[in-house]
Amino acid sequence: MSKEDFKFYHSIRVRWSECDLQAIVYNAVYLTWTEVAFSEYCRHLGFNLYQLAQLNLFDTVTATITIDYKSPARLDDVVDVYTRVANIGNTSLGLEFELYRHGHEQLLSRVKGVYVSYDNSEGHPRRVPNPIRQVFEHFEETKTKLSLGQFPIFASALNETAPE
Repeated sequence: MSKEDFKFYHSIRVRWSECDLQAIVYNAVYLTWTEVAFSEYCRHLGFNLYQLAQLNLFDTVTATITIDYKSPARLDDVVDVYTRVANIGNTSLGLEFELYRHGHEQLLSRVKGVYVSYDNSEGHPRRVPNPIRQVFEHFEETKTKLSLGQFPIFASALNETAPE
């Protein structure tokens, strides 16, 4: 895959607390960065992932993660986390991330994850909501945004919780 296969990225500066004594990023930090990038991907599409989870409209749990480390990120690097929804199943999302040092072409890491749509009040998987599916698919196909607010259940919930 290449950067051109992704329609979104989010930049993160490596902080001291994310590194080992050699000033190399600790391996588990990559998972935090992908979580941040997915959240920012959703913000870019016009909705707050955590707000939808609080309203029990859309939430995910991690089912599988694979990480291929290619080259280390180091203290004070700016890392671009390229993010995409690669596929959507009945109850799951396949997310892919590629991490690059800002301004460079060398791949630092590739992360693939399966995230299961989750009903947090019932405690079990549920179908990915059609509006979420449509918003993700539309963006990945066209690089243009489709407003989640055009779908009645999301519009009313999001309007009720909008800041004054």
